[in-house]
Amino acid sequence: MRARDVIALLQEMMPCDPSLVKVDGLVLGDELAPVSRIGVAFVASVPVLEAAREAGVDFLITHEGAFFRHEGDVAGEDPVLSQKRSLLRRLGISVYRLHDRPHRASPDWVAEGLAEALGWSGAIRERMAEPCDVPIVAWAQAMTFDDVVARVCARLGVRGLRVSGRVPVARRIALLPGYRGTGDLVARVFRESNADVILAGEGPEWEAMEYVRDACAMGLPRAVVWLGHQLSESPGMRRIAKELAAHCRVPVVFLDQESAFAWQDGTSQSSATARQDT
Repeated sequence: MRARDVIALLQEMMPCDPSLVKVDGLVLGDELAPVSRIGVAFVASVPVLEAAREAGVDFLITHEGAFFRHEGDVAGEDPVLSQKRSLLRRLGISVYRLHDRPHRASPDWVAEGLAEALGWSGAIRERMAEPCDVPIVAWAQAMTFDDVVARVCARLGVRGLRVSGRVPVARRIALLPGYRGTGDLVARVFRESNADVILAGEGPEWEAMEYVRDACAMGLPRAVVWLGHQLSESPGMRRIAKELAAHCRVPVVFLDQESAFAWQDGTSQSSATARQDT
């Protein structure tokens, strides 16, 4: 099997209007390169590249770009960029970016993966088709907002999540993985879907958050649960890996990684030591 065969298989799995595919393609490697093991990941971070090497992966499919921008690379002579390029060449791993196609296919593979991870695939009752595919999960029996957050945390394996706003109960939840938590899109989804809660990846922190804050202050309950970009889209890439494995002649592995964010306690070690001495 060669790289071009894997690419053709991905295109068959996720048919869409090719004019909507802008950033997908080989980041590094050749279409004629032989492929013996495929890795699938959210992004080609250094930890993922090291895991790929350990797993014997020679063709890596990632959702986000390897060089720190949605399109193109970080500008200028940057030491991190140059060292990462050197690492990729040294490892000899072909890297293929698969971003637009899973989002532009119908249904959106990334949103469907998030619904599956949450155990909500069977509860999708409708979808918004514009401006993007937005699954709407609905139940006859309402859940409290605390129960919604607790379930999401448990299913995605995290201890807590940031939230904006609050609702007494939730019967309808809209899924907006990735960079879809912008103020205009969040407002439109609330307005057109009648959702009580939105699960979003990320967005500008002065748009949707303030929309929800003001809505609640005016007696119009709404809430957004912020998953973060990686946590919201990794389930979709896991779903792609599973489906690809079912149609591929070579092994396929999903390569997960820890979040790029870490919580830092605001108490410095020196301050803590000083308090202990008094």
